[in-house]
Amino acid sequence: MRTPTLVTALICAALALPAAAAQASTGSEPSSATHRARAAQVTPRSDAWEAKVFRLTNAARKAHGRKPLTAARCPDRLAERWTRHMARTHDFEHQSLDPFFGCANVHTAGENIAVGYETPRALVSGWMHSPGHRANILNRHFHRIGVSGWRDTGGRTYATQDFIG
Repeated sequence: MRTPTLVTALICAALALPAAAAQASTGSEPSSATHRARAAQVTPRSDAWEAKVFRLTNAARKAHGRKPLTAARCPDRLAERWTRHMARTHDFEHQSLDPFFGCANVHTAGENIAVGYETPRALVSGWMHSPGHRANILNRHFHRIGVSGWRDTGGRTYATQDFIG
């Protein structure tokens, strides 16, 4: 079993396993045929998997005296699109937060990403044990969330939480 390594930023935070981060930057651009083959083979995690990440995130917020987040379509679409992209390309990095401000009534935004965490419990626990991810999950200014999980061609899970407030 690989040990998680954390990479964090002020508002955006990322959580990865060491091998995934190394694979993320190969230095060469895949051919379009390779890209299409990868795209065809990635698979979404189940709605139940994503719902459990959502529930565990709100349980963590409740345990720290925060109001629960509401699932929302706009950040969910952004999370879905980005997570699928990461699983297809193995590019483990944050997306621009600019599109988040196209969602209705957004004043602040943040994102948690991860790779290699197969269960919702391990994923949320990993995020809660990382200062940057924890800050996003417990941020009082975030009110809505989108959650997504996708598997790459090797079966490794990529996950995203997109927060808006």
